[in-house]
Amino acid sequence: MGGPVPLGYDVRDRMLVVNETEAALVRRIFDDFVTMRSATLMVKAYGAEGLVTKGGKPFTKQTIYKMLHNRMYLGEIVHKGQGFPGQHQAIVTQAQWEAVHALIATDATERRRATSGRIREPVLLRGLLFTPDGERLVPSYTVKKGKTYRYYTPVKHRRFGAWASQHGPLPAAPIEELVIQQIVAALSAPHVVQSVWDRMQATRPDISEPEVVLPMRQLATMWQQLFPVEQCRLAQLLIERVVVADGGLEIVWRDQGWQELAAELMPGTIGAELQELEEST
Repeated sequence: MGGPVPLGYDVRDRMLVVNETEAALVRRIFDDFVTMRSATLMVKAYGAEGLVTKGGKPFTKQTIYKMLHNRMYLGEIVHKGQGFPGQHQAIVTQAQWEAVHALIATDATERRRATSGRIREPVLLRGLLFTPDGERLVPSYTVKKGKTYRYYTPVKHRRFGAWASQHGPLPAAPIEELVIQQIVAALSAPHVVQSVWDRMQATRPDISEPEVVLPMRQLATMWQQLFPVEQCRLAQLLIERVVVADGGLEIVWRDQGWQELAAELMPGTIGAELQELEEST
């Protein structure tokens, strides 16, 4: 056979044979999913017990779900997306398989229902938010009683479970509001405007200071009127990274991004025309 040997099997004479010790763990994984209904909790429990994959690595949610979808454990081989009877022995029963996949199907339906309205929504700080020790915080969502709650969750927490990160999920709205406040404040802050003006003079000596300063201040006043997708674009343009610390937020700005923004707002550019359109509505 080609590819890595799945947990629960060994290869002898080019044939898959059951490794009974590993097979017991495979059956446990299928049973645990039905009883615990959470790959995150399973990863945490297995990590505490020191259980590892065939390759000796800690279990992740991804490896668990990959195992739960592996039809080899039913004694089948898969060709072009279809399962066929194999020559190896099954490790899990059809009943175990169906119990797991009934739950997976139910969870998938609930997730689609919960996310159908938000997957098109832009996320202000996607790829920009970090913990003080450099761990990336990624967008995440939970649904409780039909209401969606948005968070930024440490990537290790999301991949391996809560035990893997010393940081927990953070509510998205308060963090985004603080960042927006700092963006708006920076757009009219004298030292920021002066820095942008100094940079612009090096490349555009023909423009005047008001042509740089006034559009930036106007953008600050109309920020809340911008479409969310445009707010996100500007955040990505102006910010290098945002570090969440106990004392608040530390924003690392993109100097080049500010210069690019000023150039967008120059008279005769599309950015300036769009701003004029927003002002007139």
